[in-house]
Amino acid sequence: MEYNIEKVFKEKLKLLKDSEFLIAVSGGVDSMVLVNLFKKSDLNFSVAHCNFKLRSEESDLDQAFVKSWAVDNNQKYYSTSFDTKEFCRYNKVGIQEGARKLRYEWFYDLKEIYGFDYIVTAHHLNDQIETYLINSMRGTGLSGLVGIPEKTDNLFRPLLNISKTEIEEYAINNKIQFREDSSNLGNDYLRNTIRNSIIPKFQEYDDNVMLKFKTTINNLNSTKIFADIIINNIKEKIFLKDGLDERVKISELSKLNPLEFYVHSLFSVYGFDFKEVIKLFSSDTGKYIKSIRYKLTKNKNDLIISKND
Repeated sequence: MEYNIEKVFKEKLKLLKDSEFLIAVSGGVDSMVLVNLFKKSDLNFSVAHCNFKLRSEESDLDQAFVKSWAVDNNQKYYSTSFDTKEFCRYNKVGIQEGARKLRYEWFYDLKEIYGFDYIVTAHHLNDQIETYLINSMRGTGLSGLVGIPEKTDNLFRPLLNISKTEIEEYAINNKIQFREDSSNLGNDYLRNTIRNSIIPKFQEYDDNVMLKFKTTINNLNSTKIFADIIINNIKEKIFLKDGLDERVKISELSKLNPLEFYVHSLFSVYGFDFKEVIKLFSSDTGKYIKSIRYKLTKNKNDLIISKND
């Protein structure tokens, strides 16, 4: 019997079957189903596990479990441990944000050292919907509403359109072993509250709510693709090369409507806040704003984008 999750997985991997993959495996049901699908499909992959030292013995048991699976299945295995709480305290970030930063930096290091084509994570449809709801609550633009991308140049999430329920059913039917993360049961984080309390309430009112959320996100993705084409066409016309810099006429920017949407879309890639960019329109010559990598300077009737020294 071939399950829907297997069909979707095969379709997603069809053009990437000769790639080298680094799979992020926590030991939970999502990543264990993912890694077993890779194994069943006889793809080239290695396993990477992060121990964040947040659940004492439980974290160490997760690490031992993933290592045991990799050894039993003759797969290369990489692991690392972090003092996550100290990192977050020092950098003044939340636990989830800090853990995300730590793991992706390590994944990218492994990718560069060992030449993997893609880092693979087990994000699924529920994760996508949770991200959509969180970003909606925080006030976001189109990029925030489309949620998690399925594939970039470095990252690949082949289960993104598969629901958590389908993943759990597949694990049971195929006797896939996994470990439960006790921290997922509490509502200490906003994402957990949405996962454990809000989405189940939606499902009480509508059995098909997950499919409808999926349709909404897919429609938003199509809208973003269309908007990106328009933005790129406008940028090619009004962003002019000036040696190593770029020059933009304020009069051309001012014609765009809706102004805030266009300015955000055109300048966010440089790290500039659209409100600060618009303020420069009426500022004196020589006024400027800076992002991490760029400087935007008012020069008479133009805005000049240059790289920071």
